[in-house]
Amino acid sequence: MINYQSDLNFQQLSVVQNGDGPCLVLAGAGSGKTRTITYRVAYLLEKGVNPQNILLLTFTNKAANEMIARIKILTGQPAKLPFSGTFHSLANKILRQYANLIGYQNNFSILDEDDSQALLKLSLKKFKPNTDGRFASVKVLKSIISYARNAQITIDDVLDLKYPQWLQWTENIKNMANDYADQKKQANAMDFDDLLLNWLLILNRLDIQKILSNQFEYILVDEYQDTNQIQASIVRQLSLIHNNVLAVGDDAQSIYSFRAADVKNILDFAKKFPNAKIFKLEINYRSTQEILELANDVIANNLKQYQKELRTLTSTGIKPILQPQADQSQEARFVVSRIKDKLEAGLSSQEIAVLFRAAFHSQMLEMELIKAGIAYDYRGGLRFFDRAHIKDVLSYLRLFNNLADVPAWLRVLRYEEGIGPSAAEKIVSAVKSAGNVDEIIPIGQNILGNKAKQGWYNFTRIWERLLEIDKKDISALIMSIKESRYSEYLEAEYVDARERLQDIEQLAVFAEGATDLSNFLAEVGLQESYAGPLGLTKSTVQNNEKIVLSTIHQAKGLEWDSVFVINLASGGFPSDYAFKERGGLEEERRLFYVAITRAKRNLYLTYPYEGHGYNSGGPSLFLEEISSSLLDDKSFLNSSRSLVLDDETKNVHYISEEDAWKPKPGSFLRDVDDL
Repeated sequence: MINYQSDLNFQQLSVVQNGDGPCLVLAGAGSGKTRTITYRVAYLLEKGVNPQNILLLTFTNKAANEMIARIKILTGQPAKLPFSGTFHSLANKILRQYANLIGYQNNFSILDEDDSQALLKLSLKKFKPNTDGRFASVKVLKSIISYARNAQITIDDVLDLKYPQWLQWTENIKNMANDYADQKKQANAMDFDDLLLNWLLILNRLDIQKILSNQFEYILVDEYQDTNQIQASIVRQLSLIHNNVLAVGDDAQSIYSFRAADVKNILDFAKKFPNAKIFKLEINYRSTQEILELANDVIANNLKQYQKELRTLTSTGIKPILQPQADQSQEARFVVSRIKDKLEAGLSSQEIAVLFRAAFHSQMLEMELIKAGIAYDYRGGLRFFDRAHIKDVLSYLRLFNNLADVPAWLRVLRYEEGIGPSAAEKIVSAVKSAGNVDEIIPIGQNILGNKAKQGWYNFTRIWERLLEIDKKDISALIMSIKESRYSEYLEAEYVDARERLQDIEQLAVFAEGATDLSNFLAEVGLQESYAGPLGLTKSTVQNNEKIVLSTIHQAKGLEWDSVFVINLASGGFPSDYAFKERGGLEEERRLFYVAITRAKRNLYLTYPYEGHGYNSGGPSLFLEEISSSLLDDKSFLNSSRSLVLDDETKNVHYISEEDAWKPKPGSFLRDVDDL
C-alpha cells in the first residue's frame, strides 16, 4: 500500500484523492506536477481501475516514460499502461484501428519532415507563381500550412498574421495545400499534423466517439497549457461519457504560441467543462522564497491568468541581483566574472545557466566564455559562428578581403538560382584573373548561360552595395549585406528569417570599432582555437564540465543553482514584436516568469545601458514593474537619481541628484527618465 499522506503535501494529496470529474490542476513551477500525476494514476490502479481505461497524454516521450517508470515503482506491478504517451503516438495507435473509416488503409505510412517537404515540393512546382523575386521555400510553405491546421485558422489569416510578404500569392498557397493533402491521401500517408486532425475526424463519428469515450474512464493530460485547438477538442470529445478529465498545467508557463499552443484552453477550462474543480499546487520545491516572491510579483502584472502565490518550504536565501552594465561587452564580462567566482567557490559547472530571450543575444557572452576557457553547452540552436547565415555573411567579407577564397565563393553562390556546381566553377576560375574587387562584376556575363546569368546578376546586386562602403567600416559592410537582397533570400527560405536578420545585426555590433578586415576575419576564425575546443583541454571537455547557455524556451522544465538572465533591455526583452501581436506582451511576461523560476538559490538580472540595433538600451519594461523591495538593489531603476557611466572603468552607478550636477572628467550623465 502506498502511504499517500506521507509522500504528498496536502495540495497534491487533494488532487490525488479528489480528482474525479473535470479537474484543472494549476501546477506552479517546481511544485511536483509529475509526482502528482503519477500518484493519481497509481491511486486509480490501486482502486481497481483497468489500465485499458486510463488515457495519459503527454507532450514528450521522455515525460511519458518517466511517469510510467515511477508508476511501476509505486505500484510494484509490471502491468503497462497501454494508452499512455504523446498525443501523436496515441493518435497513431488509435488510427491503426479506424483509418479505413476516413479513407485510409490501416497500414498507412507516417511522413517525417523530409518526406513531407519532398511531397510539398511537387505541389510547389505545380502552383508556383511567376515572380521576378524569390518565392517561399518548401520549409516556409510547410510552416504556413501546419500552423493553419494546428491553430484551426485559415491560410489567409496565417499569412496576414505571420507572413504578410506572401499575401499576394494566397490562392497559389491554398492550391499547394490542397494538392499536398491529395498527394498524401493517394500515397496512404499522414504527416504529424494529420495524426491529430484525423483522430479528431474519427471522433466526429458518433459511433466511434461513443466507443472511445466509453473506454477512457479517466483522462489525464500533462502540460495542458501547451495544447492547441485540435488537442483540446480531442480531450473534450473523449471525455463526453465519463467526464473524468484531469488537466494539469500552468497558465503562467504558456510560452509556445508560435507552435499554435493556445493559452485560452487552460484559461477557459471551466467554460468548456462546467462544474470543474480547480486545484492549485503552490508549494515550490526548487527555489528560495526571495526568488519566488520576485516571480509572483512579475506575473501579477498579467491580466489574463489564474491567481497563484508560489511559496517555498526551503530555507531563505539572498535577494535576486539586478546589475546593469555599460554595453553588451561589459555585460558579458560581468557575467563571466561572476561565473568564475562561483566555479572557484566550488559550484559545479552544471549548476550554472545563462538564459536569454533570443539566440542572437548570446554572441558577446560566447566570445567572453571562449576567451576565459569556460566550456558551455548551447541549447536552442547552434553556437553563434556556426549558424549558416553568419557563415554566409562572413563569406562575403572573406571575398571582399580575398578574391581567391574558393570555399567562400562556393558558399555565396550556392543559393543563387541558376548557378550550379559547373557555373560556380567557371566563376571561380574567371575571378582569378580579376585584379581587384571592382573588376569582377562583368565576369559572369561572358561565361555563363542565361539562367546562371540571372543568379550572377542577383549576386552582383549585393556586391555593388559592398563596393559603396568604406572597407574599414566593417560593421557597415555587414549591415549592407543584411539590407541587400540577401534578406529576401532569408525571408523566402527560413521560417525564422527575422531572428536570422537579428543575428546579422548582432554580428555588426560585434564588428563595431574594427577597422582591419583581415584582422577581424582572423579573430572570428580563431574564436574556437583557444587551447582546443572552447578554449579547454580535451580532458575538461570529456568530463562534461559545462555551464549551460540557453534560450528561455529551451530551458522550460529545467533548473539550476545559479541563473543569469541577460539582455533585459528595452527592445530586447520583451521583443518589440510582442507589442504587435494579440496577447504578445503577456506571453513575453510569462517567458520572463519561466526564466526566473529556473533558479534555485541565485538569480542575476542584467541589461546593457547602451543599446544597439534591435536593442534600444536601458531597462526592460518588466524590470520597471518590479517592486523595489524584492531586489538586492533596485536603485538602478530609481528615477530620482541619475545614472553615470564612467568612460574609463565602464562601470555604471547612481549618484544623487545634487551630485549629478558635479560630473567628474571622463564621465557623462543621463537621467533615468530619459532612457
